[in-house]
Amino acid sequence: MTKEYAYIKDGLTDSTFNPLVWWGVVVIIVLVGSALFTFSSFTVVKVNENLSNIGADVFLKYLFIVVAVERAAAVFVGISHSQNKVDWSLRINRISEVLQKDSPHTAVLKQVYAREHRLIKQLEQDEIIGTIEDVPAHATDEAYLGYLTSAKHAYEFQRARFNSVANRYVGRIVFFAGIIMATLGLSIFQDLFQSIELVSEWQTWLLRLTDILVTGGLLGGGSAGLNAMANKMNEFMIKP
Repeated sequence: MTKEYAYIKDGLTDSTFNPLVWWGVVVIIVLVGSALFTFSSFTVVKVNENLSNIGADVFLKYLFIVVAVERAAAVFVGISHSQNKVDWSLRINRISEVLQKDSPHTAVLKQVYAREHRLIKQLEQDEIIGTIEDVPAHATDEAYLGYLTSAKHAYEFQRARFNSVANRYVGRIVFFAGIIMATLGLSIFQDLFQSIELVSEWQTWLLRLTDILVTGGLLGGGSAGLNAMANKMNEFMIKP
């Protein structure tokens, strides 16, 4: 089994996630929180009364931070991976130029086939892509077009894998950057809550830890996450 198809199989058969364990953790947290609220002086935080007025400013504040950190992370990742992305895009584009023609000449198809065939054989040998069946001697134009189409799909799959890996690296960098900024003082809780009155040091520590994780997670979601949240809020506000 080649690396390409093993990658797909591993993704489809990944069974490391156990929802029962996560639901158990959620239930325990809910029970502990309920007990603290009922039997202890566990203070409830008060949401900022002017949140509806300052909500847009808070959103723009975090959107600016997310975009700045996300773009910086993308630059760092692109320094070492951009050339591979360019290579895959160029390979896809040069095949697409031939496939988009109504009736490409046989000589052009043979020339493109010879060029891509040499490259694909090397990629197959390195187990980067799966095996693509060679075109037989004296093949028809349809056979050449079929081979080039298969090669284009293989290139597109590799580009998608590259983009997925690059996005994962960017997400990790943004998340850790958000954790660091939250540790240094950036706090979404201070922007959302009007007052937070705690009666013990462990409550202060727990709330600050939660604040750091929430702030880091918010930034780690990237601009796409904030845009999705903004769209949902806009749909709710204009709903009749």
